[in-house]
Amino acid sequence: MKVLKFKINTKRTKVRPNVKNIPKSLLKKMFDMKEYESQFKDYTKAKKLIFKFVLDERNKTIRCIDQYSPYWHGIFNTEKLKFKKEYSSKNENIYGSETTKWYRLGGFNATMLHHYITTISSAKGGLLIRPSVYLAYPHKIGDEPNFKLCDSYDIVMDCVYSKEEALSFTTGLDDKIVKQIMNKSNMKKALKILSEKPKKSKQMWSRKMVKYEKFFEHDEKYDLVKLAKYLSEIVYDLLDGDGVGIYSTKLVFKKFISQFYQLYAIHHKITYAQSLLKILDILKLTGNKKIEDIEFLVEPTESFNKH
Repeated sequence: MKVLKFKINTKRTKVRPNVKNIPKSLLKKMFDMKEYESQFKDYTKAKKLIFKFVLDERNKTIRCIDQYSPYWHGIFNTEKLKFKKEYSSKNENIYGSETTKWYRLGGFNATMLHHYITTISSAKGGLLIRPSVYLAYPHKIGDEPNFKLCDSYDIVMDCVYSKEEALSFTTGLDDKIVKQIMNKSNMKKALKILSEKPKKSKQMWSRKMVKYEKFFEHDEKYDLVKLAKYLSEIVYDLLDGDGVGIYSTKLVFKKFISQFYQLYAIHHKITYAQSLLKILDILKLTGNKKIEDIEFLVEPTESFNKH
C-alpha cells in the first residue's frame, strides 16, 4: 500500500472559524447563539498537523489512518476514487473523490450537510479540497430536505511523504498515542469498568450525544479509561431501552465498542475478530439479540503480522 502524508498549505488555504449565512432565527433557538462554529475553527492547531492516508491504486480507494478530524479533508471512510486520466501523467496519477456528511443541529428542525470535492495526487503533489456547507431549515424528519448553500472553503495540502510500505494498525498514530494505548495500567482500569454492571447516566440523552460526538473529535478517544466509562453507560441505554431511540443508541454503541476493541487488539497484538469476541464477553453481550443486526469491522489476520 502507498502511504501518503500531507500538511496544510497556509498560503493557499482559506477557512473561517464560523459558518456564514446561518439563519438568525435558528441561531436564536440554538442556546441564543450569535454564530455557528465551523469544523475548521481549530485551524491554528490543524496547520501544524501531518495528515496520513493509505492509497490503494489497484482498487482505487483511499482511507485516513491518522487520529485527527476527517472534516479537514472529507475522507470519512474508505472512499472510492475516480481516476482522472486527463490530468494524470506518466509519473503522477490524479484521482477525484466526492463525499458527504450530514447531521441534525441541536435537536431542532434543521439538517446540515457537508459536501466535499477532493482531488488527490499519488506522487508528491497534494490534496485540493473544496468543502461546502448546506443547510435545510426548517426540515422535519421524513420530509425531502431543501438544502441551501451557506458557506464554502478552500483547503490545500502539500504532500510531504509518499512511499510504498507494509502497514500495521499503528502506522498512522503518533508515538504518544501508541504509548497511551499500550499502557497496561490504563487497560486494566478500563477492563475493570467494562466488567462491572453498567450504571445509568444522570445526563439527558441529547447532552450525552453532544458529549459522545466531541469525544471523537480529538485525541481524547484514545483515553482507554474514559472510553470505557462512556461505553459502559451506552451499554446501559442499549439494554434498558424500550425501543425509543434504540437506533441512535445502536449507532453510538457501535462507534464506541469498535474504538475500544480496535485499541484492545493493538494492545494485545491480536486480530479485530479475536478482540471483538473478548470485549463482547467482558460486557456480557455475547449472543445478545439487541446487537445481532450490527455489523462490525473485522480485519484479516495478515494485517497483524507486522506490529
